[in-house]
Amino acid sequence: MRWKVRHQVAESSAPAGPVVPPAPRGTSLFVRQSSGLVREVSVLNALFYNAAAFIGTGVGWYTAFYGLAFLPVGLLGPFSTYGWAAIITAVFGILLALIFSSLATVMPRSGGDYVFTSRFIPKAGPFLAWLEAFMLCFASLAVIAFEIPVVLRNLQIDGLIVWVGTGSSFFRHASNWFSYGGSITEWPGFIASIVVLLLVLLVVIQPTRRLHRIVTVLAACGIGAAVLMFGFGLPLASRARLDANLPRFTGMTAAQIQRAGSALGTTGHGVSFHPSTFSIFIFLVLFNYIGFQYSAYIAGEVRGNIKRGIMIAVLGALSIGVLLNSVYVDFLSRRLGFQLQVSWSSLFWSNSPHTPLGQPNATPLLAAMSRPGGWFLWLVISFFGGVLPFILIPVYINFMSRIMLAWGLDRQVPSWFCAISERVRAPLNAILTLVGISAVLVVFENFSFLPASVAAGGKLNLAGSAWFSGLCALLAWLMPGINAMVAPYTRPDLVRSAPWRRWLPVMGGVWLVFGGIVYWFAGIDPIVQSVKHLLQPHAPQSLLSYLNTSGVSFTLGVAVVGIVIYVIRNVQNRAQGIDLSLLYKQVPPD
Repeated sequence: MRWKVRHQVAESSAPAGPVVPPAPRGTSLFVRQSSGLVREVSVLNALFYNAAAFIGTGVGWYTAFYGLAFLPVGLLGPFSTYGWAAIITAVFGILLALIFSSLATVMPRSGGDYVFTSRFIPKAGPFLAWLEAFMLCFASLAVIAFEIPVVLRNLQIDGLIVWVGTGSSFFRHASNWFSYGGSITEWPGFIASIVVLLLVLLVVIQPTRRLHRIVTVLAACGIGAAVLMFGFGLPLASRARLDANLPRFTGMTAAQIQRAGSALGTTGHGVSFHPSTFSIFIFLVLFNYIGFQYSAYIAGEVRGNIKRGIMIAVLGALSIGVLLNSVYVDFLSRRLGFQLQVSWSSLFWSNSPHTPLGQPNATPLLAAMSRPGGWFLWLVISFFGGVLPFILIPVYINFMSRIMLAWGLDRQVPSWFCAISERVRAPLNAILTLVGISAVLVVFENFSFLPASVAAGGKLNLAGSAWFSGLCALLAWLMPGINAMVAPYTRPDLVRSAPWRRWLPVMGGVWLVFGGIVYWFAGIDPIVQSVKHLLQPHAPQSLLSYLNTSGVSFTLGVAVVGIVIYVIRNVQNRAQGIDLSLLYKQVPPD
């Protein structure tokens, strides 16, 4: 059964139709009949939707994240510093999964935590919900900006694997594909990025059921590639053979790569769990995990038992996430040489000219260097694993469009913006807007339109996009904990039948403490200390330059823009005589 979105505003206190009760004198009603969405997403679809939303770099790049924190990475038992961060984050992530499953059971509507915050937090709830969701959308757009070059780099890596195995002169220069001066930038990078976006657009405008079939199939292929890599990579890859073949393919020995990388300070001995450093690794893991809970944001389209469906999808995706970010990455890196992986990844993220082949230390590429005769197997693994960063982009656009639909139902944005298209059964205008914004970000990634004080070289970059995304997602990570703590007391009518209702405040409190510690030590405190240092005489960098290059200015700018839009819409609604005071006391329409 399908419904259409209908927005009706009564211009007087008279009812708008026979099914609408009389309005209180002196107020106007906002009458809504349905969201226009159709429940046609299965539990399996939701699981792979979540998986596609967080496996953003494909299965080959996980070893490349060792060096992104630019802190010492060591080993303790079977796992690295990064692996332990992934495991600990997943343990606390179980609480977040249970919170979303519980709240979505009693409010199975699209919009996710925006809907929860706006209904559970007294007085300031609508404002906080808007700001949380608005900043989450920009965090997600930054992730899209991060993923598009990753898609292109994965194609370069595919070409290099063919060269390693066949010696083809054409594929030898695969690192120059889509590149200008050795980097994916300028017109070659821009044109290739636009082609990626056009393919994304082709996927994301498919009808809902077909879209989820595409996501499910491609995500399953990507996860299957990880299984192949782990199953065949461990027994076939050889550190000794890799060390012997590195000079032939990269012009550098393993020892030379490790010496160059160790100069960057990422070589560690053991694992330090001190919050000042370990929180930064958890912050990085959160960047890689974000998305495992996104089926809760499309709960209005999940069919069947909502509690069971959301819990299986979220916990299932979290399980995949922790395995990939700990067992998978650490066991493979040990097999290929742990210190080599740490050093190579550090060189890549620092844009060092000593980076071998100018590429990250993708495990299929290194496995191919170790066993060139098995190049076709490594190519299959790399290609299908590389599908995941591509499919992440339409998933992100899809989930953001559902947040925007929830905004429209709450009159936070004009009704035309979130109107449901009968053909795609989705808010098409919102989808097209998101694709357009992504295209603008592509422009700033490839051309030097930004001041050097804002971005190095005048362009957006991968590491900067990751940091900005993490800062913008602060409320999205913390507000679920606050909602779980207050919901049983502020809205007992809504959560009366919620699973684990009595435990919600405890789960929310523990998650909030965990998230607060991480964001304080990994985000807020380093910014505060840097500002204090830069305010001293003869500081090596201006305060404004630091705020710009660290992403703080962008984050504050997004928050200010969000506040301005909220105020404008609030004034417009009041000018039209629309009273929204009762709106947030009700569950949004199905």
